[in-house]
Amino acid sequence: MKAVYFQKTGSISNLEWGDFPKREKIKPGEVRLKFLAGSLNHLDLWVLKGLPRVRYTFPHLCGADLCGEVIESKSKKFKLKEKVLLYPGTSLGKDSLGRPCPENLCDDFKIRGENAPGVFAEEIVASDRYLIKAPKHLTSIEAASIPLVYLTAWQMIEKAELKPGKISTVPILVNGVGSGVSQALLNILNSFGAKRIAFTSRSEAKFGDWKKTPGFTGFTLSENTYDDLKSWAKPDGISVVFDHVGEALFETNIRLLKRGGKLVTCGATSGHKGNLDLRHLYFRQLQLLGSTMGSLKHFKDVIRWIEKKKIHPKISKTFPLQNIQEAYQYLESGSQTGKIVLTP
Repeated sequence: MKAVYFQKTGSISNLEWGDFPKREKIKPGEVRLKFLAGSLNHLDLWVLKGLPRVRYTFPHLCGADLCGEVIESKSKKFKLKEKVLLYPGTSLGKDSLGRPCPENLCDDFKIRGENAPGVFAEEIVASDRYLIKAPKHLTSIEAASIPLVYLTAWQMIEKAELKPGKISTVPILVNGVGSGVSQALLNILNSFGAKRIAFTSRSEAKFGDWKKTPGFTGFTLSENTYDDLKSWAKPDGISVVFDHVGEALFETNIRLLKRGGKLVTCGATSGHKGNLDLRHLYFRQLQLLGSTMGSLKHFKDVIRWIEKKKIHPKISKTFPLQNIQEAYQYLESGSQTGKIVLTP
């Protein structure tokens, strides 16, 4: 079969679309999936460029997000021709003492395409434990854009303790609106009934239709960002900040939070260092919350919510798998306003 992989870290030019070993037999409880669509995440760029904490096995199979069709099954849960989504992580779901544990908090947790084999291949074999039927209202391209970013957004929202129907007046800030995670956050928050949302970007062109959504206000990042957002959040300040930008906005995020406010972060695309005046933390009783992906339960919960609320992810652009270098270049350019999706 053919797949997307690289033989060494570094440049996008190292990416290959070529022959890759196929698993010939599947075990009880497993299925074989045909690739229908997959999507890129910024994580894919970091993995390609080289992560010091990852022990690579070359050739390294790329990709975390997959929508697939069951073409062979030894599972009692899934039948042939069913369209499914694959959890973008792997774990037995047990802690060091054998007790049940959220997958993304377990020592054996791995992310597909990072420290576990990826999914950008014509066929993938997976345990039925990690599968859920794709929402019926979505195309394969839309469905493939869900797994990693919507899983990440769902856990972030849970950590912020935001509940459907109870956040209409809560002032919330979402940074980096052009990213997949931020788009997922806005979609979910909108479906929860949020009516007081601020979002930021370096370019107003990335605001898209969100600037037309009642209660949603866009802010272009500038030297006036803090003052503009402070004025928007009067009289108390912002209750929750969702961020993956990191260093460039860290101090601004902290200053904008109201007393008892929460900063939930899942990344650091602008840098991983943040200066923190501890007096802000304890005098204002702030909560700083880290979040990485989510558990298998989170994954199934968010997929069911997406189906219930008929949420449609935003797609920026699609590329055929064989044009993988072009797709990565588009991702690296930062031009996207939604997900970048790969097709057969």
